Amino acid sequence: MCPYLSGFHSHFIYFHSFGLCLDNMSSFLIILTFWITMLMILSMWEADNLKWLLFCFTSLNLILTLAFMSSSLLGFYIFFELSLIPTLIIILGWGVQPERIRAGSYLMIYTLLGSLPLLGCLVFLDSHCGSVKIFSPLVDIFFFSYNDYSLFCLLWILAFLIKMPIYGVHLWLPKAHVEAPVAGSMVLAGILLKLGAYGLIRSLRFLDLDYCFWSDFFFIWALFSMCLVGLMCFRQCDLKSLVAYSSVAHMSLVFAACFSCDVIGMNGIMSMLVSHGLCSSGLFFGVQCLYENSGSRSIYLNRGMISLSPLFCFFWFLLCVGNASAPPSLNLLSEFMLISSIVSYGGPIAAFLCGVSVFLGGLFSIYLYVSVCHGKWSTLSNYWMPFTLRHQLVMFLHVLPLYGLVFLSNYIFYF
Repeated sequence: MCPYLSGFHSHFIYFHSFGLCLDNMSSFLIILTFWITMLMILSMWEADNLKWLLFCFTSLNLILTLAFMSSSLLGFYIFFELSLIPTLIIILGWGVQPERIRAGSYLMIYTLLGSLPLLGCLVFLDSHCGSVKIFSPLVDIFFFSYNDYSLFCLLWILAFLIKMPIYGVHLWLPKAHVEAPVAGSMVLAGILLKLGAYGLIRSLRFLDLDYCFWSDFFFIWALFSMCLVGLMCFRQCDLKSLVAYSSVAHMSLVFAACFSCDVIGMNGIMSMLVSHGLCSSGLFFGVQCLYENSGSRSIYLNRGMISLSPLFCFFWFLLCVGNASAPPSLNLLSEFMLISSIVSYGGPIAAFLCGVSVFLGGLFSIYLYVSVCHGKWSTLSNYWMPFTLRHQLVMFLHVLPLYGLVFLSNYIFYF
């Protein structure tokens, strides 16, 4: 059991009744869910069948809120899987690409098959200790006395690794992002990836990854995946794919910090979940703005934007700065805490790989900004529509908390 999370019963805000609990961790993610949902509505305000789209947004918002508030592991699993249904409807119903059915199939198959071992572990846990509550001492006693700890730990965290996702089980993510409408990409990157990280952090209360036989493999896997995904970002010609792969790199950093399990690491994970949710959602909306105006998401056709819309380029620059974890964004504070926690656990090799990952992250973020904003506007894009007030408002509402929360971090991200 994680020594820090063993006393993880109460924070500044705490509510526990009717199978629901609310603390600092869940309350931040619930606020993020409502904020991203509001921005999703603004981003697709002119879509067809708006009332059904709003119904899907409301259903998904309710499911995610109940998932973050559930005090039962079985309840969390149910809402964890139930969130796939509105997401799949949004991708299939409002996606415009012909491959959206295959992308939805990848999403369902990866998530459902990966979560079946977790369901088996929950049934096994309930049959042996009679409780599936997150804060139950019976669960702690069971894990201390269970013999085949490594296999149980591997099966338990597999569903969360796919949902985050980690390199190797990430193939569903770029496909889902490319084929999804802008709201689908925003909810996938802004909230659903955080659901996997949230489940993994909650599991650290009674799981200790250090006692798992596979712990060294998982830690090295997370560190190398950050560097590999950083290199893969330079090979992408689709803007959505580039932003999607950058999400994989950030989630690998979060997974690596789970091994240290100290105060700095947990606070870094929490702030990274919030900052990455805002930053990646804003980048996906910016890609959609470019697609609406140029008719393409190709990084070679969307060039020279600074001469067409300087205000859009200003917001795009701030989002790319946040994605590179440069000051004064909240991502800088998050990565500083995460890397210090990882280095204290992994030593010099971990410090070297984290340095390479940070360098590559800054490099492909600069590449993303320069490729879009500078250069010559392509003659193949033969029309141009100016960005509306709605586009600028959504970009501003992504940037405002991303840079505003860093000044309040001393008060809101302390557990």
